[in-house]
Amino acid sequence: MKFPIAVVLALLLLGQAGAQLLPYERYESDGIPPDVYRERRLHLVASHTDRAAILLLSADVRNRQNDVDYEYRQNSNLLYLTGCTEPRCALLLVPGGFTWNGTHSTELFFIEPRNPDRETWTGIRMGPTEAERVLGLRPALEYSALKEVLDSLLRHRDTLYIASGLPTPSVELPIAGTRIEVEQLLRNWLHERFPGLILRTSLRTLAAMREVKDAHELRLLQKAIDITLDAFEATMRNAKPGMAEYELEAIMEYHFRRAGAEDVGYPSIIGSGTNGCILHYQTNRRTTRTGDLVLADCGAEYRGYTADITRTFPISGRFSPEQRQLYLLVLEAQDSAIASAQVGAPFRATHRAAESVIARGLMELGIIESPNEVRRYFMHGTSHYLGLDVHDAGTYGSLRTGTVITVEPGIYIPPGSPCDPKWWNIGIRIEDDILITDSGPVNLSARLPRHPDAIEALMNASPAAR
Repeated sequence: MKFPIAVVLALLLLGQAGAQLLPYERYESDGIPPDVYRERRLHLVASHTDRAAILLLSADVRNRQNDVDYEYRQNSNLLYLTGCTEPRCALLLVPGGFTWNGTHSTELFFIEPRNPDRETWTGIRMGPTEAERVLGLRPALEYSALKEVLDSLLRHRDTLYIASGLPTPSVELPIAGTRIEVEQLLRNWLHERFPGLILRTSLRTLAAMREVKDAHELRLLQKAIDITLDAFEATMRNAKPGMAEYELEAIMEYHFRRAGAEDVGYPSIIGSGTNGCILHYQTNRRTTRTGDLVLADCGAEYRGYTADITRTFPISGRFSPEQRQLYLLVLEAQDSAIASAQVGAPFRATHRAAESVIARGLMELGIIESPNEVRRYFMHGTSHYLGLDVHDAGTYGSLRTGTVITVEPGIYIPPGSPCDPKWWNIGIRIEDDILITDSGPVNLSARLPRHPDAIEALMNASPAAR
């Protein structure tokens, strides 16, 4: 039952006499140790001059409708540097050091204080004391002190970095047909108050740090991938014609949650038939039909880290000859792209390899007449970084040891395309998560079948076999 917001506020104002704070409990036991976050902060501080300050703000709480909010997800940069998953907090890094209330430090953390009355409604929060004890964020101050601290600090600094910019950089005003540029308003305010201050909203050093995963990140990322692979196997084993896309989505995400994933890393894409030709299809309402291909692009999020896997499978358990031909072409392109993912290779090496294979194959099949036409049916890039975000932070320079990327070529031929109609309604993408190492690329999602024979064997080995 949902209570009207007016009732909630009235009860909060009345309070509860003698309300006591309940003990704070941290449920996860396999996260990243506080000292690792501390080392990351120290590295970032050391990469900037004493005249700079770095501010990281928590993600906004997003309203879903009326008095219901979306489930909260922390800003990834702040999560990477602190491990804090709560809203209304901020991290201030001061390379030259800063003294506040007698304490000298290169970092200050700000977080909402605990409130027993509010926690009755919205759950137990951390507060400054627990932020210091659990996360090692010292000193931790009440969030309301942030403005006063900044007012004092910025008078002696020449550059303020706000990593990722503001949580909400602009707000659209539909009736007026314009936008309020919140970030520009902040720039104007800072310029008036601190005329010599420069505001930067990107931190290349932080992007480079997040690009290369440490052992803790790889462990959590592999866990997210393993959860996702198990969910894919369960979904493919139980798939049959007549199921709605949302039923397949339900099987997939049930297995995510059952294995401990907090959420999906992005909205699940379950496209059948023509919908498989829509790159980011998310409606998931169509009922599958005999002979359809299903393109499933899904990823579980575990401790903030997300998998990103795609498999394309025949709902009836067998590929048609045309489906198999195109599938094998995409698989060849993916194999070629993975092989090119070597330390020191340009980031786009994987795409060049995949695009070359697909262009040649489509020409041989008579679907296109020249290599320049390949983007009609393969219109996206082949790789992106993977980590705390599905499109994770990185520099897009040469591939580095410890980097994780996706490799995901595809072919999409919607109805009405200028080719033989026998190819219409075929959308195929194969995506795996690849770790770059000194000894070559490692496919972290390799145990999920990719070859069409192996996919058919998986789908027809279950009690739900057709």
